[in-house]
Amino acid sequence: MAKQQPKRQSVSDSTISVLLPTRGRRDLLKKSIHTLIDKANQKDKVEILFGIDEDDEGIQEFIKEEMAPYFNTHKVEARASVFKPLGYENLHIYVNTLAGAATGEWLFFWNDDCLMVSEGWDDVIRQYDGEFKLLGPKDNHEGHPYAILPIVPKDWFILMGHLSQNPQNDAWLSHIAYMLDIFERVDFEFIHDRADITGNNDDETFQNRKYMEGNPNDPKDFGHADMQGARVSSAAKIAWYLDKIGKHSDWWDKVVEGTQDPFEKMKWAEGVKGAGQLNSLGDPEELPDDTVISL
Repeated sequence: MAKQQPKRQSVSDSTISVLLPTRGRRDLLKKSIHTLIDKANQKDKVEILFGIDEDDEGIQEFIKEEMAPYFNTHKVEARASVFKPLGYENLHIYVNTLAGAATGEWLFFWNDDCLMVSEGWDDVIRQYDGEFKLLGPKDNHEGHPYAILPIVPKDWFILMGHLSQNPQNDAWLSHIAYMLDIFERVDFEFIHDRADITGNNDDETFQNRKYMEGNPNDPKDFGHADMQGARVSSAAKIAWYLDKIGKHSDWWDKVVEGTQDPFEKMKWAEGVKGAGQLNSLGDPEELPDDTVISL
């Protein structure tokens, strides 16, 4: 896999906040974080926000004793929020809480089973300072249309009061971004070292995941009518904001008029990897298309 080196001209020093819920994966977590920080150009402008469960034995001590010296060496700000265990089905609550504690201009979702490939990934993000877009790094999912690890401006969270209302955070944010045509694939890459993709890390944390997608009769399911309506309402609010900051979305106008398929650019490749939540659907094309409702 080719490593991408960003252009260095006019790169800002804005802070990037990494949102990282983690459970039961101390060694994997350390390896993942090291790839992320080691490959950053401006290490002191990256902050790490851990979400940990109060019953995850030894994780607090591990972060304080094993990881803190590394953070101190590179002047990386790192903090942890401790939760009563909520489970994977409430992953969005973890990231929403971490986003509220973030101080950076950008919010970067990260997983403890991910490995950064590209040098200078942070400066690639900074090249989009001042733009209101969802950024999607390249990955090893072989044509998955979502931003598996979404990157959004902090203003997204400030505007909405949340990042996601469903644990399928990548799907939630990607659907909204496609509806507004503000999704952009960016030029750096990570490896998702997950059991169903690479065969690695088939551990308890992986096996205990509970997807809230594929059962649209469940009010908490990604495809439930209320959830679809919530995403459309979010898109409408963002469209209003884009207009206020002088970045009017003609695409959204056509979506509302019914003359534009909001998901025209959301293409699923054959043989896409890591779409385990779709197993109950059988075909990615059966994913809910968030219908524009009366606004």
